[in-house]
Amino acid sequence: MRKKGWFTGAVAGLSLLGLMGCSTNGTTQDTTQNQGNEADAPYKISMMFNYDIAPPKNDSEVVKIIENYTNTKLDLQAVPDSTRSEKFNVMVASDNLPTAVKAFYTVAEVNAIKNGLFWEIGPYLKDYPNLSSINPLVYDNLKVDGKIYGIPSVRDLARNTFVYRKDWLDKLGLPEPKTVDDFYNMLLAFATKDPDGNGQNDTYGLIENDGLFNLDMIAAYFGAPNQWGVENEKLIPSFSTEAYLEALKFYRKLYEKKLINQDFPITSRDLWFNIWKSGKAGAMRQITANGLVRQQEAQKIDPKAQIGMVSLLKGPRGTSIYSERGSNGFFLISKSAVKTEAELKKVLSFFDKLMDKEMADLFNWGIKDRTYTIENGKAKYVEGDAYSKLIQPYGQIAVGDIVKNSTPGILHPLHEMSVKMNAENEKAAVVNLALTLDSPTNNEKRAQLDKIISDTQIKFILGEIDEAGWAKAIEEWKKNGGQKIIEEFTTAYKKSRP
Repeated sequence: MRKKGWFTGAVAGLSLLGLMGCSTNGTTQDTTQNQGNEADAPYKISMMFNYDIAPPKNDSEVVKIIENYTNTKLDLQAVPDSTRSEKFNVMVASDNLPTAVKAFYTVAEVNAIKNGLFWEIGPYLKDYPNLSSINPLVYDNLKVDGKIYGIPSVRDLARNTFVYRKDWLDKLGLPEPKTVDDFYNMLLAFATKDPDGNGQNDTYGLIENDGLFNLDMIAAYFGAPNQWGVENEKLIPSFSTEAYLEALKFYRKLYEKKLINQDFPITSRDLWFNIWKSGKAGAMRQITANGLVRQQEAQKIDPKAQIGMVSLLKGPRGTSIYSERGSNGFFLISKSAVKTEAELKKVLSFFDKLMDKEMADLFNWGIKDRTYTIENGKAKYVEGDAYSKLIQPYGQIAVGDIVKNSTPGILHPLHEMSVKMNAENEKAAVVNLALTLDSPTNNEKRAQLDKIISDTQIKFILGEIDEAGWAKAIEEWKKNGGQKIIEEFTTAYKKSRP
């Protein structure tokens, strides 16, 4: 990693000013001064990105630290997450894009890339040690027509898990689940064996919401493809496979045995979390990093509550989990604001510096002695909300893997478990073969077609239709554009293969 380049640059700038002051040749002095100002002046970079809670401020201490380190002048254009897409569309229409835009692979963003609004950066990455160190699979998951345009904010490729009440498991004398059958037996006991000891039949094995949030995990356990698979040289939707149907049958069994909340079709995400917070839930799907938060919530009701996590369960076709994109958005560099290759290289240099240890420490830990301390060479957050108030509003700026690039930390055992589980999950992760493939019909009709399947999934789980009804829905999906999507994805898939 490089040292503090902004300090070196400042010293060099002062030396150059001293030379200019000694010059007696007016013409030479003016020329040298102009060149020095152009070379050493902070480079202006504007960035648009989304925020959830509190917007960042351009004149903050954190921004000044970033500017000094990277020798830039930043203009942060943060927009609420709810209006990000609208803002992007307006900027594209008016050809008024900032230097860098945080994107999430939406149809509008991909179309803008295809229309030539952003720089292809793949050929340049080799010249930037930090940017080129990012997992190639993460870059692959962001490609458009086989080319790299985005600088990702990296996160683990396979983070999903089921958090469960380990204290209940121990009380009931059950082993930690290793197989799908173990998992079912755990949920059955949680729902029927009075694990909270109140003498009432009021606990759930697994809680679900109206988005069928758990179903992808279950489908992976039964060996269904990750959204799209390949069969006889053709791409096929996961929901059309026998493995997926088996997963649906398993889920219907959970419902019939009342192991999941019976009102899940009308349970919003907020209500879903509230069930967990009430202390009545045995398990729910989360990401591994949220294990500690779920434990703290459970302990407000039962101070002795302990959380376990399980991601990999052996099913009838082996052990697998679905891979994600591996990033929480990525920055695109606009051609309207960055007009030359020389300017592009300055912007890439800025992002490369953002991955240095000093910047990774800032984003991951904050400011030493204010938001974290060092104990035996490891970082530790200070008590209270100093980090969340000072640093979190700027988290969307970070690129690369800030945890990997920053000082190791003193972690809670559940966070240590999270790190280990994510590494193990990645080994068993199944990729979505259509993740970066293009289908005009899918772009146009996906929402309409997805509703056909999602509505039918719920009907099947509730027992309102049988296997014939499920097969009928798949045929309806195909007739209304799904078959065309299969053909377009298959063509794109064959073109993408070496």
